[in-house]
Amino acid sequence: MAKRIVFHIASLRGGGAERVFVLMANELASRGHNVTLFTWNAQGPNAALLSPAVHLVDFGLPIRGEGYGKWATLKGIVRSAGLLGRLSPDAIYSAPEFANLVVALALSLARSRARFFPSFHAAASLPSGSLGAKMAVWLSALVAARATRAIAVSEGVCGDLVARGFPKSKVVVINNPLPPAASQQRSYAWQAELAAMGDGPVIITAGRLVPVKDHWTLLRAFAVLRAGRRARLVIFGEGPLADELRAYAEESGIGADVLFAGYVNDPAACYAVADLFVLSSTSEGFGNVLVEAMAAGIPVVSTDAPHGPREILDDGRFGALVPVGDAAALAVAMAGMLDQPTTAAILKSRAADFEIEKIGDRYEALL
Repeated sequence: MAKRIVFHIASLRGGGAERVFVLMANELASRGHNVTLFTWNAQGPNAALLSPAVHLVDFGLPIRGEGYGKWATLKGIVRSAGLLGRLSPDAIYSAPEFANLVVALALSLARSRARFFPSFHAAASLPSGSLGAKMAVWLSALVAARATRAIAVSEGVCGDLVARGFPKSKVVVINNPLPPAASQQRSYAWQAELAAMGDGPVIITAGRLVPVKDHWTLLRAFAVLRAGRRARLVIFGEGPLADELRAYAEESGIGADVLFAGYVNDPAACYAVADLFVLSSTSEGFGNVLVEAMAAGIPVVSTDAPHGPREILDDGRFGALVPVGDAAALAVAMAGMLDQPTTAAILKSRAADFEIEKIGDRYEALL
């Protein structure tokens, strides 16, 4: 039976949670449900991925840095309540945590009886005694009280939610989906730049240029690797640390072998040039890019960041895991994987566990 479903994401910028929600909105719409995706700001590369079958509602609120500001947030919550009152959905999915709180408050203001499925994509530490941490616990309790079921993208994130006070019976683990294989069949400037860098295997990474992705450790590890062999590194992504990371690469003497390609909304083109994918995060609720690389048959190396990489790689069975922040260990693992890569058949078989149809079944079952 078709349902009226709303997906809410704070923006459509180039993050993993944003891409996941666009994909899941598309998938449930393809199954005959009446799906609306609403966001406070629809600018960003993930907007191009949205299916015409999904109704988009864009509040058009300006983003200030990484958020919206206090007054815009309050107005956004009131507008969200009005929208949910008008749409009268059967169910609403939201992510990440800011959006989860927005929806919990908006549902209360709208006096909506919609089933509520907040989704949690990031690992979290246990609360401390600070005022901010106490506020976080209170707000989590508000979301937990209104939630029908909370979606954790990994077992580790599930454990975090329970430690923060979510009843375990209210949490369900649903991994993020593998995007459908597609390429835009375009040429990009970065491809010519890469070719001009010479020969040697190509190592890539993809993610926002922010502290949690720890590109510093990757650059240090690449410098160690590059001292002993030819190699090229391509960093896909944008973010506030771009200038600092470029400067560090130059200062480290590896600038000629490192390409900052920016955000590329065509994963197939990125993986097509790669001999190895590396994830250097300090924290990773899931790790969508690992699954995407494996689906393309690209060997992977990852830090053992809590929590997704170890679960995706099955304790190292499908790719190398190294301690967080250990550049020397990362360099050794990178060299080892280049010399003895995991076979494409094994990688693709594991990635198939996360196909969007399987994850869509889990989302639809919640209805």
